[in-house]
Amino acid sequence: MKYVVNTMGTIQDIVAEKCVEYFERYRRRSFVTPKSYLSFIGGYKAIYKEKFTSLGSLSERMRTGLAKLMEAEVSVNQLSKELVMKEKDLAVASKKADEVLLEVTMKAHAAEKVKMQVQTVKDKAQAIVDDIAIDKTAAEEKLEAARPALEEAKAALQDSITEETVELLEPYLNMEDYNLETAKKVCGNVAGLCSWTQAMAYFYGVNKEVLPLKANLALQEGRLAAAQTELNSAQNQLDEKQRELDEVQAMYDAAMKEKQALLDDAEACRRKMNNATALIEGLGGEKLRWTASSKNFQNQITNLVGNVLLATGFLSYSGPFNQEYRNLLLQLWKKEMDNSKIPYSKNLNLTGMLVDNATVGEWNLQGLPNDDLSIQNGIIVTKASRYPLLIDPQGQGKIWIKNKEKNNGLQVNNLLCITGSLSVLHKYFPTSH
Repeated sequence: MKYVVNTMGTIQDIVAEKCVEYFERYRRRSFVTPKSYLSFIGGYKAIYKEKFTSLGSLSERMRTGLAKLMEAEVSVNQLSKELVMKEKDLAVASKKADEVLLEVTMKAHAAEKVKMQVQTVKDKAQAIVDDIAIDKTAAEEKLEAARPALEEAKAALQDSITEETVELLEPYLNMEDYNLETAKKVCGNVAGLCSWTQAMAYFYGVNKEVLPLKANLALQEGRLAAAQTELNSAQNQLDEKQRELDEVQAMYDAAMKEKQALLDDAEACRRKMNNATALIEGLGGEKLRWTASSKNFQNQITNLVGNVLLATGFLSYSGPFNQEYRNLLLQLWKKEMDNSKIPYSKNLNLTGMLVDNATVGEWNLQGLPNDDLSIQNGIIVTKASRYPLLIDPQGQGKIWIKNKEKNNGLQVNNLLCITGSLSVLHKYFPTSH
């Protein structure tokens, strides 16, 4: 910092010497004062802070971009390793799923075969059950129809009777006058024997019809129980085979779910790796440029002390001089900075450092000539910290400033003295400080 302060003083002294020389050669008088030096210092501080902040921001962005690329490269390597492992796991899971599928297929075929056999037995048993149910229903209906007569006969009868007895009674039972009324007339108190014999014969007839029905009903119930047992057994076998099939199907579903999960995981990993690879390949050229730019930014930051010193000296002192003397001053300043070992960029372009091409293009559209001297004068007008005075015999500076500031409420009085609400009144072609 000591060398910078000393050099700034020397720069002021060099300008003071050249002011005298310039007057002797071109008869244009110019001065430097202590206020000029204070303005020089203030301008240096402001421009250095601005450029340091800008370069620091750009450098940080480059470092961040390079770090992201490095992270992507590391990520690709890691994802590549992970993908290899996931593909191995996927191969194992696929083999397991294929084995389970084979087992499922075999058991499914076996179960389906047994199911068909059992279903045949079940259908046959069900048909038998249905037929027996029909016969049983018919037997129950017949038995139910005969039940009143049987109950009546039982009510009248307290003994048993045989078929032979019924055959012996049949001639009498067929007589028209063999009834209770006639018996009462003929036999009196023993007329009840007539009703008893009739009841005995009637019971025998009814019971003869009912007994086969009962026997048939018992037979059908036995067949039904046997058929139902066979049907239940067939259903149990069918259910057992279905359970076996469900178990292996569940095993297959679990294996396929595991396989699909591994497949999705591997695909996600592959997609991330492809995206990262595409990013790295797409920015491969940018990496080289960013690396070079990052180094260049560091060099610029190192050289910023001297570069800002030259730029601030240019803004503070070069205004009154023509292009020849401006170049001469810069050469003398650089020589002094070399002697003081103050770093600066050897190929420094002050115009490019102080203004961008877009702004210069806008100035040209507003009427500023496109030659180097006019652009330098435009930089001094817009960047200098003090009010320069314009020598503008052709009116180019006035036209440019009027166009440039027309949207800022600029007014021109009848003395062609430009005034306005700007915080700094910009002038063109300064002649003194």
